Amino acid sequence: MEQVIASLTSPRPDLKPIPGTIPLTPGAAFLPPFIYYLALILLPPFPSQFDQRLISFFRSIFALIAGFLFFRLPLKYHVSFSVGLTYQLALVGLYGGCRVLDAFFISPYLFDHIPRRVKHHHKPRTETPGPLHNRPRSNSYFDLQFLQPRAAAVTETAITDRGLPDSWKDRASWALELELSMRGAGFTWTSADVRHTKKTWTPSVGDRAHSILLHVLPALGICFSIIRYIYVSDLDPESDGQTKSFDDLVFSKQLLLTAALGGFLMTAFSLGHSIFAIMLAPLKPHPLSYFPPLYTTRVWDLTSMRDFWSYGWHRLFSRLFLVYGVWPGEWVERKLTGKSSDQPADVGKVLGGFFSSAIVHSFAAYTVVGGVVGDALGEAKFFSLCGVAIIAEETVKRLVMNHRRRKARVSERDQALGLYRWYDSVIGRVWWIPVLLYNGRHFARGWVKAGLVREMSGM
Repeated sequence: MEQVIASLTSPRPDLKPIPGTIPLTPGAAFLPPFIYYLALILLPPFPSQFDQRLISFFRSIFALIAGFLFFRLPLKYHVSFSVGLTYQLALVGLYGGCRVLDAFFISPYLFDHIPRRVKHHHKPRTETPGPLHNRPRSNSYFDLQFLQPRAAAVTETAITDRGLPDSWKDRASWALELELSMRGAGFTWTSADVRHTKKTWTPSVGDRAHSILLHVLPALGICFSIIRYIYVSDLDPESDGQTKSFDDLVFSKQLLLTAALGGFLMTAFSLGHSIFAIMLAPLKPHPLSYFPPLYTTRVWDLTSMRDFWSYGWHRLFSRLFLVYGVWPGEWVERKLTGKSSDQPADVGKVLGGFFSSAIVHSFAAYTVVGGVVGDALGEAKFFSLCGVAIIAEETVKRLVMNHRRRKARVSERDQALGLYRWYDSVIGRVWWIPVLLYNGRHFARGWVKAGLVREMSGM
């Protein structure tokens, strides 16, 4: 066992961290989230008998220290035995620091908002789940994961708490819930820019285990096999002693590797989500046991690039992209176009969200390519081009629908005459899948260069 642990934790020779960084220590990993937690306990208002200035002072000190430590994590430390964990360390550091700024300075001072709990209630529906092809289509975890029919069909409603925690016990629980909720699920921080259906399902522990064993793990195994095959046969320098790059692959293998990497990430996120849901299921009805769907539509039901990023991919960073991308993007568009605050600013919204994602992921790549900026731009190109692609497809869609509306002489809200055609979904799939894979090559190229593909292949 000691030899296995030593082999797993031995420094990777292909890791290229930022020069000057040192291996991560337990203390450096523990302090940022712990101090952030202490600050969160002091965030809800205290009764008047407490010294408000003193509480505000300690809260601000804790928040500033936590934010500093989070931002410092990827700039001072790396995980010596893993390229992937070093990449994730950068995401954690950047995400954590931005979350601290949002919770203690942006939301309270700019929007006078402290996150409140949102309690979700599930009312049974009469719909009986049967075979997938015999049921009405539903954007649900049940549909996505092919769970067994014993999952209950429910209608979900959300009720926001009127007050904030007061007692120390409730504060401690509230702070832990908020810190662990990346998406803001269970709080008013939940991203509301994409509305999902209220008709959903409540999978049991058995349902989730069934999904893991019969669907997630096999899909993960297939993606792993493809990644390993391409790496060993075409990219491994030990095969002929020559260093090879992503661009040395034939175009078809570039697309195949890109698809396998995306599938690997999607199934790995689903696996982690289900495992944590199973582990915390005994805590029901405590909010920590609430695990809403990670993906809300099956990949083959997606018909546009916008659908993919809205419903087909996880939204773990949605709050970060909302605060640091969507809102600034909307503000810029309104300033440039003279739009009022009640007018939609969709171009700025989309471009701002994807631009913030480009920065976050490129910074993570920067920490595993030896701090070379040019080698870390693949993620930036990918997300920026995805944003442009969504603007283009929405523009074309609007032009086509306006043309059909004028031809049919119906109002914009009148959908009864059927403005959609049977071939719209076919054209949508022919558009978004090739565009996503072609642009995804920028992402895959950087991961090959960083050694992430080598590590994912088990080499």
